Amino acid sequence: MLVVAHPDHDSATWAIARAIEQGIESDGNTTAITHDLVASGFDPVYRKADLAHHRGLSELPADVRREQELLESADVTVVLFPVYWWSMPALAKGWFDRVFGAYDDVSHGEPSVVKQLHLVASAGLGEGTFARHGYKTALTTQTMHGIADYSQIGDSSIEFLYDTESKDSAVHERLIAQGYKIGVAMAQRAHIAYDSVAV
Repeated sequence: MLVVAHPDHDSATWAIARAIEQGIESDGNTTAITHDLVASGFDPVYRKADLAHHRGLSELPADVRREQELLESADVTVVLFPVYWWSMPALAKGWFDRVFGAYDDVSHGEPSVVKQLHLVASAGLGEGTFARHGYKTALTTQTMHGIADYSQIGDSSIEFLYDTESKDSAVHERLIAQGYKIGVAMAQRAHIAYDSVAV
């Protein structure tokens, strides 16, 4: 499943998303299911109902359960988001807050029902800026340690695609090629996961 947190379908992020889809389906045996968080109307705000469930006082909110059902049906989950203020946008962060935070296994240290989690961050600036100021390290720590490791997800990664605001057609072509390559790799991961379960 490819989860996209960007409101503009004409953006570089969505162009990358379409390339990832094509890469996933390039083997003819793997299906890419794209989940547009904006179009779905998902509410990223952590509200009283979420906190009540976390405290064991109420049932899981219905919209969160729907998101979890999508997650649990996927062999591989890829979350694609633009970098805003050196982090993920509120829509993506709220999705993790509400959906991942609602799993009971998180608080008990048990392996997650989410099989694989791979993040793709589309960054408007170049790699040098991210490296120089430590932004790549900070976002990697936040997501890989703070979300994937804490959720006991065994197979996880984050990849940064840089210069998404460039007007250079060569840069655009590079981003599309990178997205396609990521999609191909995700399809391979899905087959490995499926084969290991089948055995």
